[in-house]
Amino acid sequence: MKSTIRRILVPLDPSVFAEAALESACFLAKAHNSAVSSVAVLDSDEIRASLIPAIGPYYPLMVEEMQKKIAHADHILRDCLKRASEFCQAAGVVHRESEYEGIPAEKLMASSIFHDLVVAGLETAFHFETRGDRGDSLHRLLDYTSTPVVAVPATGMKRLERVVVAFDGSTGSARALHDFLRVASPFDPEILLVAAEKTKEQSDFLLGNAELLLRDHGYEKIVREAAPESVAEAFERVLSERETDLFVLGMRSRNVLRDFFIGNFTRTMIERGDVSLLLSH
Repeated sequence: MKSTIRRILVPLDPSVFAEAALESACFLAKAHNSAVSSVAVLDSDEIRASLIPAIGPYYPLMVEEMQKKIAHADHILRDCLKRASEFCQAAGVVHRESEYEGIPAEKLMASSIFHDLVVAGLETAFHFETRGDRGDSLHRLLDYTSTPVVAVPATGMKRLERVVVAFDGSTGSARALHDFLRVASPFDPEILLVAAEKTKEQSDFLLGNAELLLRDHGYEKIVREAAPESVAEAFERVLSERETDLFVLGMRSRNVLRDFFIGNFTRTMIERGDVSLLLSH
């Protein structure tokens, strides 16, 4: 029997990427019969730091301005949570909404350990009150969670019919493949398994065994490709040749003494910004 996703976390901010993430989370939640947790974080410390000098004649005025900005940001986030609740209700999805105060990346991703999946935008606007429309790329957040992340572009993910899986036998790609089994369990997608920069013997071993795993979990529409090009060139070609609803890839730890490091190829795929990604450590 296929496993399912039971709890989905959606980080909220006032951006089109967050709206797309919420819509995508509801799409997955309905397929899995799961609940969506919408979470917003008020970064009051950054608002204070952006306005309050250590000392000076304008300190009282800046304190008043800081309080106004914090109240304004809180109002916007509460509105985001209200709209998320209304959207989930209209979609018929079980939902919960929460607001925290602190550093958004840390608070949001600390919450992820209590969820099966995070659905987020490829860009974020958690610091909208201090940085305006300048969103952070998702790669800045990924060090904080070991929970798999579905990252979506501004258009969201509305179906799961065509999937590309990057598989090189690494620990990250293996985890991504197993996470994909759970995420895609209610669906019957066409799956393209791709290995790049491998010998024929290595490709046959990796892709052959990955296909067997997928078939034993009930997936049947599987194609294998041993790409002769470099990793970046291979997947640029693959994504240009076929419409892709989800791209599955793992992330590697480059140094065990540091947090997980986001590799150049993963960073490129995130900043490309036009395809939904399933990312796993």
